[in-house]
Amino acid sequence: MKNKNGRWRNRLRPAIIGPSVGFLSVLSLLPFFQHFRDDSPYHLAGVAALQDAMPAELLQEDSQWFEAWRAAGMDEEVYVPYFKQTDNGPDGWRDCFASSAAMLAASANLVSSDNEYIFHLSRFGDTTSVNAQLQTLRFLGMDVEFTQSGNPQMIEEAISRGNGVLVGWYNKGDLTKGEAPMCGGPACGHWSLITGVQGKHSPVGDQYYVMHDPMGFPLMQKGGHDFSRSGKSVRIRQSEFNYRWLIEGPNSGWMITVSGA
Repeated sequence: MKNKNGRWRNRLRPAIIGPSVGFLSVLSLLPFFQHFRDDSPYHLAGVAALQDAMPAELLQEDSQWFEAWRAAGMDEEVYVPYFKQTDNGPDGWRDCFASSAAMLAASANLVSSDNEYIFHLSRFGDTTSVNAQLQTLRFLGMDVEFTQSGNPQMIEEAISRGNGVLVGWYNKGDLTKGEAPMCGGPACGHWSLITGVQGKHSPVGDQYYVMHDPMGFPLMQKGGHDFSRSGKSVRIRQSEFNYRWLIEGPNSGWMITVSGA
């Protein structure tokens, strides 16, 4: 990203804001935004007119200028191996909790696969049991805590300490049809592992989580997953995830974190 930012800066002409004499000069945008004031109706009208005149491709989230701008936010991410639950055999469809917990254990070099983790889990209980997962992680040597009162700040603090965060959330319900987030079956909800936060101080409010989802690519708006796309290091809007995670209010998230510094 640093090189990309450098290329963008090199393309900006070192012009200044001022009147031209005898000809129409090519404007440089950087000085305008260096002196931008959000309390000036003229500045706001100028930015609005500029947006209206921009080609549609420049207003997409994957445009190069926006990727450069996004770097203003604070990004933190921890390295965690990725495991896919659907390759665990006939019961893989119900192993989201185990595969996510296995990723957390693997980040501490305690297991090398989710199948190895599930072997240990089998002595403590079913894959859908929070208590069984806690006992397995503690048996492997991790000091972990479970809470039903999680919030976004707790996720950020865990990532800052260098640990991923296990989160339980409602992955069903098509929001585009007015449905509320809901359970997906008898074992209610879905588990995945948050490995990073992006854009914490972004001036345009584009905060994201980085997530390892063992089921595949999570569809935050429609619900469910796109099984043809990987769930590794997926960027999801925090606002969309929190709507599916904080079901009962601002401090109601299910999460498992690694204790200590």
